[in-house]
Amino acid sequence: MRCCKNAPQGRGGDPNVSTEPEPAKADIAYDAIRRILHSNGRVPGQHLREQDLASKLDLGRTPVREALQRLAAEGKIQYIPQRGFFTRPMSERALLDFYVVGRETLISALNRMRPQVPESWTVTDKLSPDEPALRAEAIFTKIAQEASNCEACKIVHRFCFCTHPLRMEITASELRPAFVESLEKLIAAMSELGTATTLVESALMNHVDLEQGAVSRIVQEVNERGLTGFPGPAKSF
Repeated sequence: MRCCKNAPQGRGGDPNVSTEPEPAKADIAYDAIRRILHSNGRVPGQHLREQDLASKLDLGRTPVREALQRLAAEGKIQYIPQRGFFTRPMSERALLDFYVVGRETLISALNRMRPQVPESWTVTDKLSPDEPALRAEAIFTKIAQEASNCEACKIVHRFCFCTHPLRMEITASELRPAFVESLEKLIAAMSELGTATTLVESALMNHVDLEQGAVSRIVQEVNERGLTGFPGPAKSF
Protein backbone atom coordinates (compact mmCIF):
# COMPACT_ATOMS: atom_id res chain seq x y z
CA MET A 1 0.00 0.00 0.00
CA ARG A 2 1.31 3.39 -0.98
CA CYS A 3 1.92 5.55 2.10
CA CYS A 4 1.36 8.85 0.34
CA LYS A 5 -1.20 9.51 -2.36
CA ASN A 6 1.17 11.98 -4.03
CA ALA A 7 4.12 9.59 -4.15
CA PRO A 8 5.53 8.99 -7.63
CA GLN A 9 3.99 6.02 -9.44
CA GLY A 10 5.82 3.33 -11.34
CA ARG A 11 6.76 4.16 -14.93
CA GLY A 12 5.54 2.31 -17.99
CA GLY A 13 2.53 0.13 -18.65
CA ASP A 14 -1.10 0.99 -19.19
CA PRO A 15 -2.26 3.27 -16.36
CA ASN A 16 -5.77 1.86 -16.75
CA VAL A 17 -4.62 -1.69 -16.06
CA SER A 18 -3.69 -2.69 -12.54
CA THR A 19 -0.25 -4.29 -12.36
CA GLU A 20 -0.28 -4.81 -8.60
CA PRO A 21 0.08 -8.50 -7.69
CA GLU A 22 -2.52 -10.25 -5.60
CA PRO A 23 -1.74 -9.63 -1.91
CA ALA A 24 0.02 -12.44 -0.09
CA LYS A 25 -1.86 -14.18 2.70
CA ALA A 26 0.43 -12.56 5.27
CA ASP A 27 -0.50 -9.14 3.89
CA ILE A 28 -4.19 -10.01 4.03
CA ALA A 29 -3.75 -11.13 7.63
CA TYR A 30 -1.80 -7.98 8.46
CA ASP A 31 -4.51 -5.66 7.14
CA ALA A 32 -7.29 -7.64 8.80
CA ILE A 33 -5.58 -7.78 12.21
CA ARG A 34 -4.76 -4.08 12.02
CA ARG A 35 -8.46 -3.33 11.46
CA ILE A 36 -9.38 -5.54 14.41
CA LEU A 37 -6.86 -3.78 16.63
CA HIS A 38 -8.21 -0.41 15.58
CA SER A 39 -11.82 -1.34 16.30
CA ASN A 40 -10.85 -2.82 19.68
CA GLY A 41 -8.65 0.16 20.53
CA ARG A 42 -9.93 0.53 24.08
CA VAL A 43 -8.69 -2.89 25.17
CA PRO A 44 -4.97 -2.60 25.94
CA GLY A 45 -3.22 -5.71 27.20
CA GLN A 46 -5.39 -8.04 25.11
CA HIS A 47 -3.90 -11.44 24.26
CA LEU A 48 -3.76 -11.97 20.49
CA ARG A 49 -3.91 -15.74 20.10
CA GLU A 50 -2.73 -17.03 16.74
CA GLN A 51 -5.27 -19.85 16.53
CA ASP A 52 -8.22 -17.60 17.41
CA LEU A 53 -7.19 -15.05 14.79
CA ALA A 54 -6.57 -17.73 12.17
CA SER A 55 -10.05 -19.16 12.73
CA LYS A 56 -11.71 -15.74 12.65
CA LEU A 57 -9.92 -14.74 9.45
CA ASP A 58 -10.16 -18.19 7.82
CA LEU A 59 -6.40 -18.24 7.31
CA GLY A 60 -3.58 -20.54 8.36
CA ARG A 61 -1.53 -19.86 11.47
CA THR A 62 1.63 -19.16 9.44
CA PRO A 63 0.40 -15.96 7.70
CA VAL A 64 -1.22 -14.85 10.96
CA ARG A 65 2.05 -15.37 12.82
CA GLU A 66 3.96 -13.45 10.12
CA ALA A 67 1.44 -10.59 10.37
CA LEU A 68 1.75 -10.47 14.16
CA GLN A 69 5.54 -10.45 13.91
CA ARG A 70 5.37 -7.54 11.47
CA LEU A 71 3.00 -5.60 13.72
CA ALA A 72 5.31 -6.22 16.69
CA ALA A 73 8.35 -5.08 14.68
CA GLU A 74 6.47 -1.86 13.85
CA GLY A 75 5.74 -1.31 17.54
CA LYS A 76 1.97 -1.59 17.06
CA ILE A 77 1.63 -4.60 19.33
CA GLN A 78 3.84 -6.17 21.98
CA TYR A 79 5.59 -9.54 21.95
CA ILE A 80 6.35 -11.15 25.31
CA PRO A 81 8.64 -14.22 25.16
CA GLN A 82 6.97 -17.44 26.28
CA ARG A 83 3.60 -15.68 26.39
CA GLY A 84 2.84 -14.43 22.90
CA PHE A 85 1.49 -11.28 21.30
CA PHE A 86 -0.55 -8.63 23.11
CA THR A 87 -2.05 -5.27 22.33
CA ARG A 88 0.15 -2.54 23.75
CA PRO A 89 -0.32 -1.63 27.42
CA MET A 90 -1.28 1.98 27.96
CA SER A 91 1.97 3.55 29.16
CA GLU A 92 2.19 7.22 30.07
CA ARG A 93 5.85 7.48 29.09
CA ALA A 94 5.34 5.78 25.71
CA LEU A 95 2.32 7.94 24.89
CA LEU A 96 4.14 11.15 25.76
CA ASP A 97 7.02 10.07 23.52
CA PHE A 98 4.58 9.50 20.66
CA TYR A 99 3.22 13.01 21.11
CA VAL A 100 6.70 14.55 20.99
CA VAL A 101 7.42 12.86 17.66
CA GLY A 102 3.89 13.31 16.31
CA ARG A 103 3.87 17.02 17.10
CA GLU A 104 7.17 17.71 15.33
CA THR A 105 6.20 15.65 12.28
CA LEU A 106 2.78 17.29 11.93
CA ILE A 107 4.23 20.80 12.14
CA SER A 108 6.85 19.97 9.51
CA ALA A 109 4.26 18.37 7.22
CA LEU A 110 1.81 21.24 7.69
CA ASN A 111 4.34 23.74 6.46
CA ARG A 112 4.94 21.66 3.32
CA MET A 113 1.26 21.49 2.34
CA ARG A 114 -0.13 23.31 -0.65
CA PRO A 115 -3.36 25.35 -0.53
CA GLN A 116 -6.35 23.04 -0.26
CA VAL A 117 -9.95 23.04 -1.40
CA PRO A 118 -11.93 23.11 1.86
CA GLU A 119 -13.56 19.81 2.77
CA SER A 120 -17.05 19.62 4.21
CA TRP A 121 -16.12 18.03 7.54
CA THR A 122 -18.44 18.76 10.41
CA VAL A 123 -18.33 17.68 14.03
CA THR A 124 -21.20 17.65 16.46
CA ASP A 125 -21.61 15.91 19.77
CA LYS A 126 -24.41 13.85 18.20
CA LEU A 127 -21.88 11.75 16.33
CA SER A 128 -21.22 8.15 17.29
CA PRO A 129 -18.82 7.71 20.24
CA ASP A 130 -15.92 6.79 17.94
CA GLU A 131 -16.39 9.40 15.21
CA PRO A 132 -14.62 12.44 16.75
CA ALA A 133 -11.49 10.36 17.40
CA LEU A 134 -11.53 9.01 13.85
CA ARG A 135 -11.99 12.48 12.35
CA ALA A 136 -9.04 13.84 14.31
CA GLU A 137 -6.92 10.99 12.97
CA ALA A 138 -8.20 11.66 9.44
CA ILE A 139 -6.99 15.27 9.71
CA PHE A 140 -3.57 14.20 11.00
CA THR A 141 -3.30 11.69 8.14
CA LYS A 142 -4.38 14.24 5.52
CA ILE A 143 -1.73 16.71 6.69
CA ALA A 144 0.98 14.07 6.33
CA GLN A 145 -0.27 12.85 2.94
CA GLU A 146 -0.56 16.31 1.42
CA ALA A 147 3.04 17.06 2.41
CA SER A 148 4.09 14.43 -0.19
CA ASN A 149 6.55 12.93 2.27
CA CYS A 150 6.29 9.19 2.70
CA GLU A 151 8.39 9.15 5.87
CA ALA A 152 6.03 11.68 7.44
CA CYS A 153 3.10 9.48 6.41
CA LYS A 154 4.64 6.47 8.12
CA ILE A 155 5.39 8.40 11.31
CA VAL A 156 1.93 9.96 11.50
CA HIS A 157 0.27 6.62 10.72
CA ARG A 158 2.09 5.01 13.65
CA PHE A 159 1.34 8.01 15.86
CA CYS A 160 -2.39 7.75 15.08
CA PHE A 161 -2.44 3.98 15.55
CA CYS A 162 -0.58 3.93 18.86
CA THR A 163 -2.46 6.89 20.36
CA HIS A 164 -5.86 5.66 19.11
CA PRO A 165 -6.76 3.95 22.42
CA LEU A 166 -6.07 7.20 24.29
CA ARG A 167 -8.21 9.19 21.85
CA MET A 168 -11.03 6.69 22.22
CA GLU A 169 -10.85 6.97 26.01
CA ILE A 170 -10.94 10.77 25.84
CA THR A 171 -14.03 10.79 23.62
CA ALA A 172 -15.78 8.33 25.95
CA SER A 173 -15.05 10.44 29.04
CA GLU A 174 -16.20 13.79 30.41
CA LEU A 175 -13.44 15.33 28.28
CA ARG A 176 -15.47 14.63 25.13
CA PRO A 177 -17.11 18.10 24.89
CA ALA A 178 -13.71 19.82 25.08
CA PHE A 179 -12.33 17.38 22.48
CA VAL A 180 -15.25 18.04 20.11
CA GLU A 181 -14.95 21.82 20.54
CA SER A 182 -11.22 21.70 19.84
CA LEU A 183 -11.78 19.50 16.80
CA GLU A 184 -14.40 21.91 15.45
CA LYS A 185 -11.87 24.75 15.66
CA LEU A 186 -9.24 22.66 13.92
CA ILE A 187 -11.59 21.73 11.08
CA ALA A 188 -12.58 25.38 10.64
CA ALA A 189 -8.91 26.39 10.54
CA MET A 190 -8.08 23.73 7.93
CA SER A 191 -10.04 25.75 5.34
CA GLU A 192 -7.37 28.47 5.72
CA LEU A 193 -4.50 26.29 4.56
CA GLY A 194 -2.18 28.17 2.25
CA THR A 195 -3.42 31.59 3.36
CA ALA A 196 -3.18 31.42 7.14
CA THR A 197 -0.83 28.58 7.98
CA THR A 198 -0.06 30.10 11.39
CA LEU A 199 -3.75 29.94 12.28
CA VAL A 200 -3.95 26.30 11.23
CA GLU A 201 -0.80 25.43 13.15
CA SER A 202 -2.18 27.10 16.28
CA ALA A 203 -5.46 25.15 16.07
CA LEU A 204 -3.58 21.92 15.37
CA MET A 205 -1.22 22.36 18.30
CA ASN A 206 -4.06 23.35 20.63
CA HIS A 207 -5.82 20.11 19.78
CA VAL A 208 -2.64 18.04 20.18
CA ASP A 209 -2.08 19.79 23.54
CA LEU A 210 -5.57 18.78 24.67
CA GLU A 211 -4.90 15.13 23.84
CA GLN A 212 -1.43 15.12 25.35
CA GLY A 213 -2.68 16.87 28.49
CA ALA A 214 -5.11 14.01 29.10
CA VAL A 215 -2.44 11.29 28.99
CA SER A 216 -1.69 11.06 32.72
CA ARG A 217 -5.35 11.05 33.76
CA ILE A 218 -6.49 8.54 31.14
CA VAL A 219 -3.61 6.14 31.79
CA GLN A 220 -4.40 6.19 35.51
CA GLU A 221 -8.09 5.54 34.88
CA VAL A 222 -7.38 2.67 32.49
CA ASN A 223 -4.90 1.06 34.86
CA GLU A 224 -7.37 1.35 37.71
CA ARG A 225 -9.84 -0.63 35.60
CA GLY A 226 -7.24 -3.39 35.50
CA LEU A 227 -6.98 -3.60 31.72
CA THR A 228 -3.21 -3.29 31.55
CA GLY A 229 -0.15 -4.67 33.25
CA PHE A 230 2.18 -7.66 32.89
CA PRO A 231 2.50 -10.14 34.42
CA GLY A 232 -1.10 -10.79 35.36
CA PRO A 233 -4.32 -11.98 33.79
CA ALA A 234 -4.88 -10.49 30.37
CA LYS A 235 -7.93 -10.49 28.19
CA SER A 236 -7.80 -12.84 25.22
CA PHE A 237 -8.88 -12.06 21.70
